[in-house]
Amino acid sequence: MNIRMPSINRVMISGNLVDEPRTDLLENGTHVANFRIASSQSFRGKDGEWHEKTCFVDVVAWRRTAELVAEYLRKGSPVLVEGELQTSSWQASDGTSRSRIEILARRVQFLEKPGQQQRSEPAAREEKASYTPADEPPDSESEYDDIPF
Repeated sequence: MNIRMPSINRVMISGNLVDEPRTDLLENGTHVANFRIASSQSFRGKDGEWHEKTCFVDVVAWRRTAELVAEYLRKGSPVLVEGELQTSSWQASDGTSRSRIEILARRVQFLEKPGQQQRSEPAAREEKASYTPADEPPDSESEYDDIPF
């Protein structure tokens, strides 16, 4: 009997935006935002000293999530990103094929404290947004809603 394990592709990471988000409005009216976050961890090395390592992660957000990213996030903004890993491929100007792994954001939570905000709107404190994939109608249930854990 061959039992097939379900595939789970979920990632959650927090960090700060490295640069301003790059946003675009596609011809069909869909918003897209691309940004990069730096997530740092501190650890004690074998030498007994504290060290820090930083992981840089590319993130893409769509629709309303992309609009909120464009409106509220700036270079240095702290965020929590929840989503899934995906591969993005393209043809470089020199003709070579390129690819990268990025996070497809399903939720971006803004982590700025009220006193640290550059904006005065209370909604910017902890705005939550969701991404709905293009092949799903906006009101459909998530593919993860039926996972029993």
